[in-house]
Amino acid sequence: MSEDDGSEQLELLPAKAPECRRATLLLADLIGFEHAMPGSELVEQIAKLGLLQPIVVAGSPQRLYRVIEGRRRAKAIQLLAAEGRWPSPPRLDVVVVHGLDGAELVPAGMMLALHASRGPSPASELQAIEAILVQGDEEARTIKEVAAQTGMPVQTVRRRLRLRNLIPALRTAFDLGEISVSTAEAAVRLTAEQQAGLDKLLAAGERLTLATIREITRERTETAVAELPDGLFVDREAPWQVTVRGHVQAALGAIPADHREGALAAALTGARTLLESGGDATAG
Repeated sequence: MSEDDGSEQLELLPAKAPECRRATLLLADLIGFEHAMPGSELVEQIAKLGLLQPIVVAGSPQRLYRVIEGRRRAKAIQLLAAEGRWPSPPRLDVVVVHGLDGAELVPAGMMLALHASRGPSPASELQAIEAILVQGDEEARTIKEVAAQTGMPVQTVRRRLRLRNLIPALRTAFDLGEISVSTAEAAVRLTAEQQAGLDKLLAAGERLTLATIREITRERTETAVAELPDGLFVDREAPWQVTVRGHVQAALGAIPADHREGALAAALTGARTLLESGGDATAG
């Protein structure tokens, strides 16, 4: 969105390098990491080695600090503290980014920019993109702006946004890390009724995988094909085949009854059979 089209430019990144300071904050003063799903390896690594990299947050002492980068690490410390494996009350080393007060979209833009330079975190990326779209103009333009300012490929942004078509229950499961991004992207292609069936599997304690989605897709395809009219996919005769078969049939009809056991009648009958089976009458 540029000044040329009269629309307001989205500001997703600070106009200049923001001021930062190192600090130690209570975990209770942080928000924005509640639904993160750290892997067990990350949790155990932090339990053994501590927090080797500070978490990046935005905010000020007058408000809670929002996690920009490090959601899974913050969640891992929360889990360790709940198990009594982290000093209480839990404190974290952080880098506080100043000057973002009132800039609602900048934290989301910074999160996407940081994710674009390392391993993805699809659920938090989708949430950040959705927050930006709320404040943006026309969606297609906003997507291009997100890509241009954060370094995230346009196709990745669009793939994340397709996940908005998950039914609420599956979207919640995705946000909580109960289904992978590849499984979620496959589930989006299913109907709402089929997605509801997946939710029932989750509720029953089953793990959703790509194999589950493929099986449902295969069953849907087989059902659709079975409902099609008979002969829809039968090969159609070429015009010349129709013409030749007509002439052969006429020739057979012209042979007198007392000559229909002869060699000519047998040859014509064979030709007719070959044409009806889809063969080439000139073969052999």
